[in-house]
Amino acid sequence: MEEFDFVIVGSGFGGSVSALRLSEKGYRVLVIEQGKRWNATDFAKSTWDVRRYLWKPGLGLHGILQMTLLRDVFFLHGAGVGGGSLVYANTLLQPPPQAFDDPRWVGLDWKLELVPHYETARRMLGAVPSEVLAPTDLVLKEVADDMGRGHTFHRATVGVYFGEAGKRVADPFFGGEGPERTGCIRCGGCMVGCRHDSKNSLDKNYLYLAEKRGAVIRAETRVTDIRVDGAGYVVETAPSTSAFGKAGAVRARGIVLAAGSFGTVDLLLRCKEKGSLPNISDQVGSFVRTNSEALLAVRSRRKDVDYSKGIAISAGAFVDDNTHIEIVRYPDGSDALSVLTTLLTGGGGSLPRWVRWLGRVVSSPLQFLRISVPFGWARRTAILLVMQPVDNYLRYVRRRRWYWPFGKKTDTALATDRPAPVYLPMANEVAKRMAVKMDGIAQSGIVEVLLNRASTAHILGGCPIGEDAKSGAVDPAARLFGYENFYVVDGSIIPANLGVNPSLTITAMAEHVMARVPQKPGTEPKPAPVPALLPTKHADVRPPGLAFDDGDRHGVGEKGRPG
Repeated sequence: MEEFDFVIVGSGFGGSVSALRLSEKGYRVLVIEQGKRWNATDFAKSTWDVRRYLWKPGLGLHGILQMTLLRDVFFLHGAGVGGGSLVYANTLLQPPPQAFDDPRWVGLDWKLELVPHYETARRMLGAVPSEVLAPTDLVLKEVADDMGRGHTFHRATVGVYFGEAGKRVADPFFGGEGPERTGCIRCGGCMVGCRHDSKNSLDKNYLYLAEKRGAVIRAETRVTDIRVDGAGYVVETAPSTSAFGKAGAVRARGIVLAAGSFGTVDLLLRCKEKGSLPNISDQVGSFVRTNSEALLAVRSRRKDVDYSKGIAISAGAFVDDNTHIEIVRYPDGSDALSVLTTLLTGGGGSLPRWVRWLGRVVSSPLQFLRISVPFGWARRTAILLVMQPVDNYLRYVRRRRWYWPFGKKTDTALATDRPAPVYLPMANEVAKRMAVKMDGIAQSGIVEVLLNRASTAHILGGCPIGEDAKSGAVDPAARLFGYENFYVVDGSIIPANLGVNPSLTITAMAEHVMARVPQKPGTEPKPAPVPALLPTKHADVRPPGLAFDDGDRHGVGEKGRPG
């Protein structure tokens, strides 16, 4: 049986940071990833290529985007070597101060503790202000102005190599030690998988450098069990993309769980249930966060517009003190996800939302038919990603589902006091205002409307930080209570809704954890090159006001540079 110092489960932001930092400190590291390893030209050309875009191996789909529907929530998450960074929108924002007011940030002054780690994360991920503002960004700016919130409009800080569009260059980030890169061509394809080597996904930085320092990455492999074995652990595995491959096992002196909120908690709960890790805290599964999100859209009636060009997210605004909105785009032709939207439908009150939706369909049949045709959706649609740094949550539980009574599955249960919201009134208000300016049709997420379930692209929590096993799943150093040399390093340890995209915070938290792991005795450090400080703004989501040129909202350009 192979032996490693550390086995890392998952290769997203937490797992990638752990792989590099542990390798630098002399440890022999194995990274296990259920998804595939991708070259840039292997990604799907559009979302219609579901075999290379969606991850559902039981159906022969081996792409980069997973969609998971549970009792109370529908969420999107990544798969592949690089985890969520392959499919995320490049956005690297530091949360607003109120995100750290939640009492579940325990044990440390986290605002102060994470300052240097945010800086390291920005450098490693190549974070820079977006060099382009797209037409729909300017529409959001107008809406924010109308609402008296124009001063909160900001360019997103993103992990993109802009350079000279289409030009291949030697590594521009790590003194030549990283891979060659190509300047962004503003095609809008960031979330389908960047086919041009412009996106600063984790396989271009942390993982690339970790492999150069000896880390081993084993793709298309899932972890089925972890059990104690003497002074370490045995990790049992199985192939994830083949039904006929052989099961395997490796030994490790230490474990880093980094499979994302759902993947990590699902594995921990299964290990506890079968008795492999019986000492896991009962707090595992608690305080699951949706980032208090909603996903909406506005589809223009105009045929002469093209909203697909640019990068996935290039700007955002706080339309009130607790509601952050970003405009998202997909590349031309990537229309498949239009099936996740329907006519904008209000909520609240005693009338079920699906009944309100039926009323909307009956009263606006032409609008319903128009948005039911998927073709042209990406060119003519602004997607609204709405996030709030407010306190609400779910819980992961193990239960039998009606369609599979033979065993338990990990599912969710609503909090009784502050359940994660399914309807955000401010999100609907902004969608309506944008629809007026775009000559468009406002849309809600279909899962929220018809199934009354929250939707999120950023599922967080499930392994809360605590002082002991009665109050949390892990301590402030992310060590799992009940076990030695066992870390949880991913979005599951984020204890609060952040109100912004969480990738930068997960990376900073991982840097915080790994900074506390000592050098392996008898080894010399193998430090990675430290990138030069890039021109980012620390207060990403609340910068000074911006001055904008008068731009054409129906074409893409670089209008709206800061004055």
